[in-house]
Amino acid sequence: MAQGELFEAIITHREIPEDPRLPLLIWWASRLAELGLTPSYGPGDHGNLSCRTATGLLITARMTTKAQLQTEHFVEVLGVDRTESRLPVQSPTRQAGVRVRCRGLHLPSTDTLLHLEVYHRRPEIRTIIHGHDECALIKARELNLPITRCSAATQSLELLEEVCQLVKGYDYVLLRDHGFLALGHSIDEAGELVRRLCARAREL
Repeated sequence: MAQGELFEAIITHREIPEDPRLPLLIWWASRLAELGLTPSYGPGDHGNLSCRTATGLLITARMTTKAQLQTEHFVEVLGVDRTESRLPVQSPTRQAGVRVRCRGLHLPSTDTLLHLEVYHRRPEIRTIIHGHDECALIKARELNLPITRCSAATQSLELLEEVCQLVKGYDYVLLRDHGFLALGHSIDEAGELVRRLCARAREL
C-alpha cells in the first residue's frame, strides 16, 4: 500500500491490465512526448492519460516515460472506498479517507483522484489527457481558455473541486502554474484537441 497526496492506492491484483484501447493510449502518449508536453522530472516525466472502464478507469502509472510506454505501465482502477483516513494529520484528505483499489504492476498516477472526479461530473467523457504546455498557459487569455484560480503547483481538494466545476462547461482546462486537462468522447478526440490547441498556442 502507498499514499498519494489525496488518496491511498492499494494494488489488489498484481497483473497487467488488458484492454483493446491500450495501444491507442500508448500511441497518443508518444505523440504528447513528441510535442514536448511531457517534460521530464528525472525517473519519469509529467503528464498522464486515462480512459473510462466499467469499474473506474485505466490510467498511466507513476514515474513513467510517455515516449516509452508499454501495457505494463498502465493501472486499472477497480473501485474506490471512502473510509476513515490513515493519512497524516496535515493531509487535506484526513476526513475523506479515499482508498483506490487497483489492478497492475505499479502505482497509479498521483492524479488518479482528479480523473475519477472528472469522469463522475462528465459521464459522457471517455478519455482524459493531462499534459504540460507552457505556451498555452502564457497565452490563455488570447486563446480564450479557462484557467483555474488555484495554483496547481501542489495538489489540493480545492483545486480538484475548481477543476470539476470548470469541466462542466469546457473540454479543455488549464491548471494554473502547471498544465492542462483535455477531455474527449474518445481517445482520438481528446488527442486531437490537445494537438489542435498546442498548434494554436504556438501560432499566436
